[in-house]
Amino acid sequence: MQHPNPIIVDRLGFSWPDGGTVFDEVSTTFSRGTTGLIGPNGSGKSTLLRLVAGELKPTRGTIHAHARPSYLAQDVVLDTNRSVASLMGIADTLAALHRILGNTTEDLARDMDLVGDDWDLEERSAALLNGYLNADVTRQFLGRTVGTLSGGETMAVALAGMEIRGGGIILLDEPTNNLDRAALHRLYEMVERFSGTLLVSTHDKTLLKMLDSLAELRPVNVRALRAEKMDLVRFGNWASREESLGHERDSAARRLSDARRKLAVEKRQGREAETKIARRSKQGQKAAESMPKILANSLRNKAEVSAAKNRGIMKSHESEARAELAEARNGLPVELRIGIELPRTHVPVGRSVVDLPAAAITRGIVLEDGEPLDGDSLLGIRGPERIALVGENGVGKSSLLGQLEARSRVPVGFLRQRLAARGGEDWAGLQDGMSMLENLRLSAPGVEPGILRERLAGFHFRGGRVDEPVAQLSGGERFRVALAMILLADPAPQLLLLDEPTNNLDMVTVEQLLSALESFGGAIVVASHDEEFLAALATDREWEMQRQATSPGA
Repeated sequence: MQHPNPIIVDRLGFSWPDGGTVFDEVSTTFSRGTTGLIGPNGSGKSTLLRLVAGELKPTRGTIHAHARPSYLAQDVVLDTNRSVASLMGIADTLAALHRILGNTTEDLARDMDLVGDDWDLEERSAALLNGYLNADVTRQFLGRTVGTLSGGETMAVALAGMEIRGGGIILLDEPTNNLDRAALHRLYEMVERFSGTLLVSTHDKTLLKMLDSLAELRPVNVRALRAEKMDLVRFGNWASREESLGHERDSAARRLSDARRKLAVEKRQGREAETKIARRSKQGQKAAESMPKILANSLRNKAEVSAAKNRGIMKSHESEARAELAEARNGLPVELRIGIELPRTHVPVGRSVVDLPAAAITRGIVLEDGEPLDGDSLLGIRGPERIALVGENGVGKSSLLGQLEARSRVPVGFLRQRLAARGGEDWAGLQDGMSMLENLRLSAPGVEPGILRERLAGFHFRGGRVDEPVAQLSGGERFRVALAMILLADPAPQLLLLDEPTNNLDMVTVEQLLSALESFGGAIVVASHDEEFLAALATDREWEMQRQATSPGA
């Protein structure tokens, strides 16, 4: 009788030798049936499978499997000298069979035990491989080495071996990688008829929808998208997970909206307070001209103390609102967030990024803090400032962004407004006939493709998806690729110019944009009418553009 819970995980803890903690106090059971293991790249899926397989030992707690698991790792294609028969796990049995049939056995009893009832093992293996590889496979194929096979063929052979051996517990790590359509369908058929315990790590939605249950690895700290103290969340199946995530997204979206509104209110009140302080300061200076100096100094000191106190209160309120916004955003599901590191985008506080003379602005006039710049003023950006550029349509915001790009003293990333595609190149410079990876290499030609693949995973493009042509992508996916081309460019941008970036974006993509910008350490100027987006971006200053007055008859 099979055990009801063939895999038992009890208070599992695991840390790498460098001290990085992956699991801490994780407990669960995997019952008979099929379970999908999901989670972002780097979350520890492969680590958990290796722990169950016995390749790794827990730092704390235990993992107990009631039968020896059969484990198929992602890196199975790397052992190029291994034979097909060895990869299938039948090499010892075939060798014993050949010794018996060739009358060369030195221990007949042992070889008979190895063969058992598998006298037709070669024929059955070849027939099974025919289905997985969609080719006419002979018995001689079993003697070939992995090095003579493609990656997809190698994975298909390994899967065929698992099917022919059977076994009560099977662990699969990304088994669909590089499989063609025929091999995929063989895998799906294998999963449907499997009667033991299957634990499979995969991003393949077709496969996930077939499974009995799901186990999702999520960071204990929701800000983390890499393997650091992961928790395991269980779902009944794909449909129940989607329903649960729908409620989770709705609740998180409400919290996020409330937090954004609160920050917008605090920032507006802060600006109004600064305006009142400035007005009182001017009035005080004028009144001081007609009073004794000692009295004027006393009143000025009191005014400065009062202003500092008011600024402190307003700053405290705004900081609290920003903290609430950050907490609300971090409560979003992992798939709404982009986890990337952009250390080379950092700009020190105070460093000059752009100096644009007001007299050189070709369209409109710019107001800072409600006051128009005069002809001798500079429109400047210092350090990692985040500046909102606002104003009615047609006033010249896009033109001003172009001038800032031309005057920048640091590398610039410019996300322009979306326009109609023309000549095979769209608004973001994406080449439709090229893959995501090839497009990214246009902006980072000196970076190794393997590194670019890892970085694209942070934008939720994993595995073979990065080799798909961008022409096949949805609008939101194209936006993420365009964003990746800008943020991952080499040299790294230290000034971002965003021209109405949220136009036509759904909530998921907007949240992904905000998440990506959290890692950006340079200056940002964003032209937008989206007040919630500007509040979420937490801009430091506001530039307002107004139309220039024209003379009669002009």
